[in-house]
Amino acid sequence: MTDDELDDVTAPLPIAQARRVLSAVGDPTTLVPGAMVAGRYRLITFYGACRHVQFWQGIDFVTGTAVGLSLVDVEGQLNASQVDVILSLTMRLRGLDVVGVARILHVMHTGSFGLVASEWVHGGSLREVADTSPSPTAAAMALKSLIVAADAAHRAGLRLSIDHPGRIRISTEGNAVLAFPTCLPEATVRDDLRGIGGALYALLVDRWLADDPIPAGWVAADLDEAGWPKEPAAVDRRVPFLLSSAAAGLVRPDNGVDSAAELLGLLRLALGEVNTADSQRDSSAEVMPPVTAPAPGGYADFRNVDPTDKARRARKQLVQAMLIAAAVIIVAGVAMLGSTLNDVFSGDNTAAFDAQRLGLNPDIPAAPAPSPVAPPPQAAAPLIPVSASVFSPDGRPDNPDDAAKVIDGDPGTAWATDRYFDADPFPKFKEGLGLLVKLPQPTALDAVTVDLRSSGTVIQIRGASGDPATLADTVELSAPTPMQPGTNRIALTNRTPTPNLLVWIATLGSTDGASRAEISEISLSPTGRA
Repeated sequence: MTDDELDDVTAPLPIAQARRVLSAVGDPTTLVPGAMVAGRYRLITFYGACRHVQFWQGIDFVTGTAVGLSLVDVEGQLNASQVDVILSLTMRLRGLDVVGVARILHVMHTGSFGLVASEWVHGGSLREVADTSPSPTAAAMALKSLIVAADAAHRAGLRLSIDHPGRIRISTEGNAVLAFPTCLPEATVRDDLRGIGGALYALLVDRWLADDPIPAGWVAADLDEAGWPKEPAAVDRRVPFLLSSAAAGLVRPDNGVDSAAELLGLLRLALGEVNTADSQRDSSAEVMPPVTAPAPGGYADFRNVDPTDKARRARKQLVQAMLIAAAVIIVAGVAMLGSTLNDVFSGDNTAAFDAQRLGLNPDIPAAPAPSPVAPPPQAAAPLIPVSASVFSPDGRPDNPDDAAKVIDGDPGTAWATDRYFDADPFPKFKEGLGLLVKLPQPTALDAVTVDLRSSGTVIQIRGASGDPATLADTVELSAPTPMQPGTNRIALTNRTPTPNLLVWIATLGSTDGASRAEISEISLSPTGRA
């Protein structure tokens, strides 16, 4: 086989390409942690089995690194040609350069069963991540990498065989990855979409599809009256409608989603990532901006093509300008004349000389000049914001209904972010998020005070002249500042008046041991006020 043929992931792979290595295990059906396979891999942890494939974490004794091991037909229920087909299809996955599939290192036959070794995906299993109750947005964003991988595989004529939760791991970067890749010949596109839907369902409500048998460690999804898994929103009301519908639809037949590309578009819509600009870019028809309507009774300048009419209008505008200028001059002249006459006819009440000031009456002490009395300081009225909203440019805002609690003057109420399953989700899952506070008018501020319960949170104050769509639409007013539980005063280095203030959470921190931030009050200190 030539190099060009190897680069073509759709080219058939000769069965002889799968290397056969004698197994060091006498009885392949009695594999246990610590056993050696293929003379170089030691089994460490068992992660499940499905349709003649076992999933193990192992150690490669040659390189000393952790690997994912997919063992094919350990029970010996398939004939050799069936195992070879599985290994051949899996070998072709090596042509996929995507984040959502672990890189395949070796594909071989041990003489007793097939073996696929792949790079170990550091992070957590789907079971472990579901135990942390990730936010719906984070769960959906994690699955994007797996959907992209499925789309690439399907376009190449391959299937990922996403049929078991044990196959999927969530990497430390927050990406869902097919950690134990093996391609089964009977797998279909529909099977992959159902598996992705099952993974999303599991992360949303901590339940797996009601398969028979149910995978170890999982509880079967509750069924509705029709016998299908309940929608996630019916189990957990915090799950957004579109995400709930997508997850429930994928695990049911005839859901209308026929490809991974359609699923990716649906997921982007559910996450709020599709905006008008994206829609116009994706459309084959160019949408022109609306033309401003002319004033009633006239037309825009570019529509006046009659030179005579243009000249008439120009003369009219010139005469109007001259009349206005003349009126201004006349008014100014009258005002100056009135001031002069007032000076001429006013009585002179000032003495020609003041004997006391000249020192001619030394016995009478001169009265000291009165010292200016400073006016009493005016009490600074508190700056009360108009509104507060959640600013989340990367997706669905966290708990938007509670945003106003940070400006209600009641420290007993608070706004909190979603709970994230990653200890440091920014910028892995999203760039960050914050609270956008609208002021009554553009105001220069000296400082912003933030009351919160979180520890490890880092906040930056930014400003915006309008409603920002991205973080790039705002300007920095302070450096990122680490917060402590309680009251924190953030001094501003940029005191430019701003109508919109953004309290940007750059680092999430934790509250009560959970990866989330909680802010109770935001108060503002305008420039020049105590």
